[in-house]
Order: sequence, then structure tokens, then C-alpha cells
Amino acid sequence: MMCLLGSISLQAQNSPEAKARVAEIRKAYAEAKKNVATADQLAKAGKPANRTEVNSSYTLGEGAGKVTTQYYFSCEEDTNLGRYFYEPYFIVNNYNTPGYKYYQEFLYDKEGNLMFYYEKNDGRETRLYFDKNGESEEGVVYEINTSSRTMEPPFAHRVGGELRNAFHFLMNREF
Repeated sequence: MMCLLGSISLQAQNSPEAKARVAEIRKAYAEAKKNVATADQLAKAGKPANRTEVNSSYTLGEGAGKVTTQYYFSCEEDTNLGRYFYEPYFIVNNYNTPGYKYYQEFLYDKEGNLMFYYEKNDGRETRLYFDKNGESEEGVVYEINTSSRTMEPPFAHRVGGELRNAFHFLMNREF
């Protein structure tokens, strides 16, 4: 039974639709990383950049912990409200706590849907490529893991959603 399920999952990942979606996501990821590099360069030069960073330092047990979240966003004028509206397209989360370090990336499409999730944790990596409509199992069309899955797709959606909500609360004053 397990072999059959694994075979079906592998066939789904190798379907023409899955390959096309992964290519689309990789193109969007390359464009986002280019925009991130530009924003980082502007920020280092002290110029305005569509980027914000939130740092949290705290004591956890006997050691200090630090979480750094970087938001990269687009800016559109909302003519109805008469102000700008900011929408994150890429979020980076770095956790550095005693005995535990990991790095996360979340890539969003223009509608605010999670397209791609990446995590590096103790040398293990997880890459989750999501479909457009969440029609496949767990919304994942392709997955790469260096060992066992370190993040389940529903949890990636939840964490990404919480980070997006925090961004909108901070930047768009959505109370």
C-alpha cells in the first residue's frame, strides 16, 4: 500500500502540470530574489527600499534567543482609501535560539497566495511548491526534502499567514 501511494505521489510530481507549475514558481522566485537583492542594497546605502525588518531578542532558558523577520513588499496606491497599501511578496524568517537554528522563506503570488516555502534546519532542507488553487493533496505539487519533511504544508500556510497578518497590522494599520 505504501509503495502504491509513493508511486502515485511521484507520478503527480512528474506530471506536465506539476513541472509547469514548478517552472513558474522558480521563475517567480528568481525575480523575487533579484528584487530582494536590490532592496537590500538600497537599505545598506541608506535609501528607501520596500523592505522592513523586525527583530525580537529574548531570554529562553539559560540563553538568549533572536528572531529576525524580513519583509519584502510591493506598494500600490489605494485610490478608494487615499493611501498606499503594502503587500508582502517575500518573507524571510531566521530563528537563532540556544541549540536550535533555522531559516525559512515564504514566496507569495500577486493575490497573496503562498507559492513556495523553503526551510533549512540543522542541515536538512525542505522545499514545498504549492499549486494555484490548492486542488492537489495538501496543495503541494512538488516537494524536495534532504531527509524527512521538516514542515507540513498546512503548518507552512499557517506560519506564513501569521507572518502576513503581522505585516498588515504593522504596515497597513489593519487593526
